[in-house]
Amino acid sequence: MTNSLVIRLPAKDDGPIEWVTVDRTGAGVGQPKSGLPGEAWPFADGRKIVVLVPASKVLRLNTKIPLKGNARIRQALPYALEEQVAGDIDKQHFAFGKKDEHGQLPVAVASKTQVKHWLNLLHEHELTPTGIYAESDAIVMAPATISVFLDNNQVIVRNPAGELTVADAPALEMLLELFLDQHAAELENNAALAPVSLIVYCDEQIYERHLTLWDRLQMRTENIDIKLLADGALPYLANQITTHDSVNLLQGEFAPKSELPFKWQHWQTAAILLASFLALNLAYKGAEYWQLSNADAALDAAAAEVLGNTFPGAGTVGDPWNELRSRLGASGGGATDGDKDNADFAEALQTLSEAFTQVPGLRMETVSFRSGSLDLQLIAPDVAALDRLRQLISDPGQFTAEIQSANPSNDVIEGRINITAAGST
Repeated sequence: MTNSLVIRLPAKDDGPIEWVTVDRTGAGVGQPKSGLPGEAWPFADGRKIVVLVPASKVLRLNTKIPLKGNARIRQALPYALEEQVAGDIDKQHFAFGKKDEHGQLPVAVASKTQVKHWLNLLHEHELTPTGIYAESDAIVMAPATISVFLDNNQVIVRNPAGELTVADAPALEMLLELFLDQHAAELENNAALAPVSLIVYCDEQIYERHLTLWDRLQMRTENIDIKLLADGALPYLANQITTHDSVNLLQGEFAPKSELPFKWQHWQTAAILLASFLALNLAYKGAEYWQLSNADAALDAAAAEVLGNTFPGAGTVGDPWNELRSRLGASGGGATDGDKDNADFAEALQTLSEAFTQVPGLRMETVSFRSGSLDLQLIAPDVAALDRLRQLISDPGQFTAEIQSANPSNDVIEGRINITAAGST
């Protein structure tokens, strides 16, 4: 699987973007970088482009929609969430992910104008994303755990139920106290619930800034685990967003129209080879068809000649083979030896017709039938082709074919083959 280039867009339009390359396991390939969007373009070649947008610009919700089919769900979402979404729902873009085991549907809501702005910014610098996700989707839910992400003056909190809250950094203490109070109330009503733990992702400076808070919360939680982001937030966010299911905003009217223009350069060589193979195969089939058509025409001409010589009054017919079989077929009970010879002749012609089309380069000269045997005079490209025809005609218990002569003439072989029905004298 190809590597991914993960780009993080800033909350303010005039801020720098960040980017980092990760492999299929989410591990970083090289150091994260920051700068103008155009500076990220050289790193995008041959990689999937995954974009993270500010969590404050995307409302993340969970809801239940008792419908099946993406089209029906997409149509119902704006009305199901109308009371939870501020502003005109017709100006909002609704995207959704996979339902969980409880039937909860994760939904992401963003302004259509905002999504268009992100796409225009990326396209201006020839960056075509395969996915656009809210930063908050990179904060993965953990059982009986409150997950906290602190960065860039914002806090993202995911509670044990998977619900996301995005707020300014000063609201951190209030949010955590609120979630812990809520969990304590649930514990009183349900003793089977596990005590809650706290996991915090932040850099060292933010950690030290809140030392007093961590000490106080230690008394209210089962455990506090501080994950220091030594290389900044992006490597962690990139790892999580590329290895877990998330809600891709590129849906509905913003779904990629076609990925073909962006993948063609990687498939161009293979496509050229495939086209060449198909052209050669068609040429070969065409030559084979032409050869078989010529052989079939030659056999039809030979059959017409035999029909005219044997039955002078037959005239010109559309299918000489069918006419021969009709005139030479056995007559049933009480058949004479002549009837049997005629039947043998018809069967010999049928066998010859089938064998003739399997040996390329043959040309029929004359066909004659007398005393229960069929004599062929023909032109073959070589002795091997003549012998191949003999083998195809010979059938123990039915026909015996023998090469009577094989004379070289002008780079071809003038041959004669005799075909005799088994039991003929």
